[in-house]
Amino acid sequence: MSNKGEMRKEVKRRLAALTASEKDLLDEAIAETVLSSREYREAKSLFIYYSMAEEAGTHRIVASALAEGKEVFLPRMEGEWMSVIPYHGESLLPNAYGILEPTGEGTNRMPDLVILPLLAFDKDKHRLGRGKGYYDRYLSEYRGTSIAIAYSVQEEREVPTEAGDVPPTIIITDKERIE
Repeated sequence: MSNKGEMRKEVKRRLAALTASEKDLLDEAIAETVLSSREYREAKSLFIYYSMAEEAGTHRIVASALAEGKEVFLPRMEGEWMSVIPYHGESLLPNAYGILEPTGEGTNRMPDLVILPLLAFDKDKHRLGRGKGYYDRYLSEYRGTSIAIAYSVQEEREVPTEAGDVPPTIIITDKERIE
Protein backbone atom coordinates (compact mmCIF):
# COMPACT_ATOMS: atom_id res chain seq x y z
CA MET A 1 0.00 0.00 0.00
CA SER A 2 1.84 3.11 -1.17
CA ASN A 3 -0.89 5.75 -0.83
CA LYS A 4 -0.61 7.56 2.51
CA GLY A 5 -4.34 8.29 2.66
CA GLU A 6 -5.25 4.63 2.14
CA MET A 7 -2.61 3.56 4.66
CA ARG A 8 -3.98 5.99 7.27
CA LYS A 9 -7.53 4.62 6.78
CA GLU A 10 -6.38 0.99 7.00
CA VAL A 11 -4.31 1.54 10.15
CA LYS A 12 -7.13 3.52 11.78
CA ARG A 13 -9.45 0.59 11.01
CA ARG A 14 -7.06 -1.84 12.73
CA LEU A 15 -6.74 0.48 15.73
CA ALA A 16 -10.52 0.82 16.03
CA ALA A 17 -10.80 -2.99 16.16
CA LEU A 18 -8.76 -3.15 19.39
CA THR A 19 -10.86 -3.45 22.54
CA ALA A 20 -10.17 -1.29 25.59
CA SER A 21 -8.82 -4.29 27.50
CA GLU A 22 -6.55 -5.26 24.59
CA LYS A 23 -5.24 -1.70 24.38
CA ASP A 24 -4.60 -1.66 28.13
CA LEU A 25 -2.48 -4.82 27.89
CA LEU A 26 -0.58 -3.45 24.88
CA ASP A 27 -0.03 -0.10 26.62
CA GLU A 28 1.33 -1.91 29.66
CA ALA A 29 3.80 -3.88 27.51
CA ILE A 30 4.96 -0.70 25.74
CA ALA A 31 5.31 1.22 29.02
CA GLU A 32 7.35 -1.61 30.60
CA THR A 33 9.73 -1.63 27.63
CA VAL A 34 10.11 2.17 27.62
CA LEU A 35 10.51 2.47 31.41
CA SER A 36 13.16 -0.26 31.51
CA SER A 37 15.12 1.13 28.54
CA ARG A 38 18.55 2.65 29.05
CA GLU A 39 17.42 5.76 27.17
CA TYR A 40 14.56 6.41 29.59
CA ARG A 41 16.52 5.51 32.74
CA GLU A 42 19.36 7.90 31.82
CA ALA A 43 17.07 10.77 30.77
CA LYS A 44 16.59 13.57 33.29
CA SER A 45 14.03 15.28 31.06
CA LEU A 46 11.36 13.91 28.77
CA PHE A 47 9.24 15.49 26.01
CA ILE A 48 6.22 13.22 25.55
CA TYR A 49 2.76 13.43 24.04
CA TYR A 50 -0.32 12.91 26.23
CA SER A 51 -2.07 10.09 24.40
CA MET A 52 -5.57 10.13 23.01
CA ALA A 53 -7.80 7.04 22.86
CA GLU A 54 -6.59 5.91 19.41
CA GLU A 55 -2.86 6.28 20.20
CA ALA A 56 -0.42 4.06 22.06
CA GLY A 57 -0.89 5.07 25.68
CA THR A 58 1.58 7.32 27.45
CA HIS A 59 -0.25 7.95 30.73
CA ARG A 60 1.76 5.30 32.66
CA ILE A 61 5.02 6.70 31.30
CA VAL A 62 4.07 10.28 32.19
CA ALA A 63 3.00 9.25 35.72
CA SER A 64 6.24 7.28 36.25
CA ALA A 65 8.42 10.13 35.00
CA LEU A 66 6.69 12.61 37.32
CA ALA A 67 6.95 10.18 40.27
CA GLU A 68 10.67 9.69 39.56
CA GLY A 69 11.28 13.45 39.57
CA LYS A 70 12.12 13.71 35.88
CA GLU A 71 11.33 16.96 34.12
CA VAL A 72 8.31 16.29 31.92
CA PHE A 73 7.34 18.43 28.94
CA LEU A 74 4.25 18.15 26.77
CA PRO A 75 3.68 19.61 23.30
CA ARG A 76 1.34 22.46 22.49
CA MET A 77 0.56 23.25 18.86
CA GLU A 78 1.11 26.90 18.01
CA GLY A 79 0.66 27.66 14.34
CA GLU A 80 2.97 25.35 12.40
CA TRP A 81 5.20 24.58 15.42
CA MET A 82 5.08 22.65 18.67
CA SER A 83 6.01 24.46 21.84
CA VAL A 84 7.68 22.54 24.66
CA ILE A 85 5.65 23.16 27.83
CA PRO A 86 6.74 22.04 31.34
CA TYR A 87 4.17 19.68 32.89
CA HIS A 88 3.73 18.84 36.56
CA GLY A 89 0.40 16.99 36.49
CA GLU A 90 -1.94 19.97 36.13
CA SER A 91 -5.15 19.91 34.09
CA LEU A 92 -4.88 19.87 30.31
CA LEU A 93 -7.20 21.61 27.85
CA PRO A 94 -8.27 20.29 24.41
CA ASN A 95 -7.00 22.18 21.37
CA ALA A 96 -8.87 22.61 18.07
CA TYR A 97 -8.07 18.97 17.15
CA GLY A 98 -9.25 17.63 20.54
CA ILE A 99 -5.67 16.96 21.68
CA LEU A 100 -5.12 17.65 25.38
CA GLU A 101 -2.44 20.30 25.88
CA PRO A 102 -0.80 22.13 28.79
CA THR A 103 -1.51 25.81 29.35
CA GLY A 104 1.81 27.02 30.82
CA GLU A 105 4.63 29.00 29.24
CA GLY A 106 6.90 27.36 26.69
CA THR A 107 10.61 26.77 27.14
CA ASN A 108 13.62 26.54 24.83
CA ARG A 109 15.03 23.57 26.77
CA MET A 110 16.04 20.58 24.72
CA PRO A 111 14.89 17.48 26.62
CA ASP A 112 17.13 14.42 26.93
CA LEU A 113 14.51 12.14 25.37
CA VAL A 114 11.53 12.62 23.06
CA ILE A 115 8.68 10.09 22.97
CA LEU A 116 6.43 10.62 19.99
CA PRO A 117 3.37 9.05 18.40
CA LEU A 118 2.91 7.64 14.94
CA LEU A 119 0.10 6.25 12.88
CA ALA A 120 2.07 3.67 10.89
CA PHE A 121 5.69 2.48 10.75
CA ASP A 122 7.93 -0.03 9.00
CA LYS A 123 11.06 -1.97 9.99
CA ASP A 124 13.26 0.79 8.48
CA LYS A 125 11.85 3.21 11.11
CA HIS A 126 9.88 5.22 8.58
CA ARG A 127 6.88 6.69 10.35
CA LEU A 128 3.60 8.00 9.10
CA GLY A 129 2.05 10.65 11.31
CA ARG A 130 -1.27 12.40 11.07
CA GLY A 131 -0.09 14.56 8.18
CA LYS A 132 0.61 17.95 9.77
CA GLY A 133 4.41 17.48 10.12
CA TYR A 134 4.72 18.86 13.67
CA TYR A 135 7.06 16.13 14.87
CA ASP A 136 9.14 16.16 11.68
CA ARG A 137 9.72 19.90 12.10
CA TYR A 138 10.58 19.45 15.78
CA LEU A 139 12.90 16.46 15.19
CA SER A 140 14.71 18.28 12.36
CA GLU A 141 16.18 20.59 15.05
CA TYR A 142 16.42 18.07 17.90
CA ARG A 143 19.77 16.35 18.50
CA GLY A 144 18.88 13.79 21.20
CA THR A 145 17.27 10.36 21.22
CA SER A 146 13.71 9.95 20.01
CA ILE A 147 11.48 6.95 20.62
CA ALA A 148 8.26 6.46 18.68
CA ILE A 149 5.77 4.14 20.36
CA ALA A 150 3.05 2.17 18.64
CA TYR A 151 1.02 -1.00 18.67
CA SER A 152 2.33 -3.84 16.51
CA VAL A 153 -0.91 -3.68 14.47
CA GLN A 154 0.30 -0.32 13.14
CA GLU A 155 3.22 -1.92 11.30
CA GLU A 156 3.23 -1.75 7.51
CA ARG A 157 5.54 -3.50 5.08
CA GLU A 158 6.70 -0.14 3.70
CA VAL A 159 5.77 3.40 4.70
CA PRO A 160 6.16 5.97 1.90
CA THR A 161 8.51 8.83 2.75
CA GLU A 162 9.00 12.40 1.61
CA ALA A 163 11.74 14.99 1.95
CA GLY A 164 11.52 16.43 5.43
CA ASP A 165 10.45 13.16 7.09
CA VAL A 166 12.61 12.51 10.15
CA PRO A 167 12.67 8.94 11.47
CA PRO A 168 12.85 8.30 15.22
CA THR A 169 16.01 6.82 16.72
CA ILE A 170 14.02 3.83 18.02
CA ILE A 171 10.51 2.42 17.63
CA ILE A 172 9.04 0.49 20.54
CA THR A 173 5.90 -1.62 20.16
CA ASP A 174 4.14 -4.12 22.38
CA LYS A 175 6.24 -6.85 20.70
CA GLU A 176 9.63 -5.39 19.76
CA ARG A 177 12.23 -2.69 19.78
CA ILE A 178 13.41 -1.50 16.34
CA GLU A 179 16.74 0.33 16.15
